[in-house]
Amino acid sequence: MKIKKIIKKIYILVGVVIFFLLVKDIDLNRLKEVISGTNMIYYGIASILYLPITFLKSYRWKKIMEVQRINYGTKDAFHMYGASTLLGLATPGKLGDFSKIAYLKKDNHSFGKAFLGSMLDKIFDLAFVIVFSIVLYLFFPLPLAIAVNYKKIILWGIAAALVAGALAALLYAKKKEMVKNFISEIIYDLKSFSIGSSAIIFSITAIAWMIYFAMMYLIAMSIGFDKGAGFMHISFAVALALMSSLIPISMIGIGTRDAVFFFLFLPMGITKEAIIAFSFLIIINYLALFVVSFYCWLKKPVI
Repeated sequence: MKIKKIIKKIYILVGVVIFFLLVKDIDLNRLKEVISGTNMIYYGIASILYLPITFLKSYRWKKIMEVQRINYGTKDAFHMYGASTLLGLATPGKLGDFSKIAYLKKDNHSFGKAFLGSMLDKIFDLAFVIVFSIVLYLFFPLPLAIAVNYKKIILWGIAAALVAGALAALLYAKKKEMVKNFISEIIYDLKSFSIGSSAIIFSITAIAWMIYFAMMYLIAMSIGFDKGAGFMHISFAVALALMSSLIPISMIGIGTRDAVFFFLFLPMGITKEAIIAFSFLIIINYLALFVVSFYCWLKKPVI
């Protein structure tokens, strides 16, 4: 049993292994030189931006709940969202973000409503990042050595769908009545989302993410990384890195983000040291999000 527990937990170390494989041959002196030359004005401004980003995302979640006929004040929504973000930082794939469900359950809202609100919160994020990435890839001249194998992507998508379908069928077979009630409640709530309300929620999402991409660009500017890659290139790479970080094999994207950055920036002539410095500064910048989230936790802890 102890071995099984270890195996279940060790997968989160995959990202760390990937990271060390990528950095094993970098020049540490050059890396230190790049980091020590950080422009703290740009970096400081970037750190402050986590506050409006968190506020906008909490307000987006509040609007989702309003459509579900769940009403919380703006301040309460901010505190609950921020506190759940703290758990998201501490869990693989940011699964801790779903701890928002606990607040709603505590206030006697059904699990179906609580789950749907948190899931839609994630779906709107993912939808914007995917759309944004596709637009950048199709309409901007990205000097990236990428040969997209659409046939392979489709096959992987079909395989993932089959696995998800099999798991869903297994759950349905074991908990038929519970699943039926859960699905019917979600369908009922989804019908409440009009085109207008969805457009407003998506617009809030877009503003939050554009501030996030601006923050990433400021971090890049702080070490002169922007001289080798423009705003569009950096945003595209960050978007793909964000999607890869949803795979629960690392904490806060360590390893997965670095692998994406190596894949996209090395063909552009950017050094490994500069890429690792950029990734490292992004991780350190999470301290600003930690401060905002910890404040929210103190105001309204999940447990």
